[in-house]
Amino acid sequence: MNEALPEVLLEILAAQVAIDASNRHGRLAAAPAVARLFQVCSTWRGVSHLDPLWQRLTRLIWRRAYLIRDTWREEYIYWHRTARNFALGAPSFHVPHFDPSMPPNGAGDRQTLLCRCLALSDRHLACGFADGTVRLFDVETLAHVSTFRTNHGPRFGPFSRSVSGIILSNSTLTFARLDGDIFVASVNVANEPPQQVVAGDVVNNGVLVEFAGNSRWWVGLYAGLPGRAFQIWDAPNQQLVSVGGTLTDPETVMGWHMLTELVEPVGRVRVTEPDYVVACTSSRLVCFSLWNPEEVIRDVGSVTGFVVSSLDARHDAFVVVERNGYGTVRRASTFERLSRFRLRPQWVRGLLACINLSYVLTYSGVTRMLRVWNIEQLAGVFCCALEVRDNAPEGNAMVANERHVAISWNDTFIQLLDFGV
Repeated sequence: MNEALPEVLLEILAAQVAIDASNRHGRLAAAPAVARLFQVCSTWRGVSHLDPLWQRLTRLIWRRAYLIRDTWREEYIYWHRTARNFALGAPSFHVPHFDPSMPPNGAGDRQTLLCRCLALSDRHLACGFADGTVRLFDVETLAHVSTFRTNHGPRFGPFSRSVSGIILSNSTLTFARLDGDIFVASVNVANEPPQQVVAGDVVNNGVLVEFAGNSRWWVGLYAGLPGRAFQIWDAPNQQLVSVGGTLTDPETVMGWHMLTELVEPVGRVRVTEPDYVVACTSSRLVCFSLWNPEEVIRDVGSVTGFVVSSLDARHDAFVVVERNGYGTVRRASTFERLSRFRLRPQWVRGLLACINLSYVLTYSGVTRMLRVWNIEQLAGVFCCALEVRDNAPEGNAMVANERHVAISWNDTFIQLLDFGV
């Protein structure tokens, strides 16, 4: 009977077994489950060499839609091994080097070299600095490939040109500054001056404290004026389509202070799939659909408050940590709780957090340790702790994808961790 089953049916069966194992026990369980299936007989084992099967599994399990390695089987194995390295705490450490805009001879110069935000794609690491400059690095060679400088508009304070958010794809880089200016540049043309596509208006809009989005939408989170917390653009047309929201109304004064001081983050915003926005301040968290931004799906508070720098999103899920140390991963569209983990409350000072498909990573400004949490079960599992840098100061920003983690500190140091070794 087994010998008579057609290959296409066996392929469907193997894919379903892998998906069921992934949903129940996590993505790393898919490969052992399908390997047991291939041991039934030689005919079933022959299906393991079908590249269409591995293409399907790579897309469903690891959400990879294009091929980088020679075969889809090798592609699947690579992402399985990389995810396992996160659990084991086995990265390689790298430091991207760059030529600064000016030599850091004094305190003022060092402040312009503070990296305030980070973004990762499959090919590049983008670093946004306090002087409005974005530097682009190749993640394979660590070469500094481009510098995008902005010198437009008046200055409303020493940090008004500081980069407040970056959207990075394999072809395009979009970034915004605190003063509200938004720029677009091509990552494939080295050092091409970025094009200013939106002119900021601090007086009438407030301070653009956070900027996020995707190929379809741009979302800006503002603080400084009541009732104008969010501005949403249609990204392909660069057209403003919505203004409103009260999320940052209590943070008006702190928003203005961001132009002149290095203060704690006022708020953070992230865009998830399919087209949802999640944003928070230290006291509130809201979620809404980009297709109907006037209707807030969730508006919640916390007794202890939220750690603003812990909010992050990947695909359809987001993570946020409360000041009592509880971290929660939820699905943005339904607010369903997917996982929860606990840090010691004293670790939340200076806390940074980021998320990828299977893990949440937290960096504590108190312990100077990077911790990895498996979030594929309802009760998040602590995997490992890494000392990423000797005598590290507090961090400025952290970002992760399925292979890399990048961290910047407030002494101009940037580090890239590669788990795909």
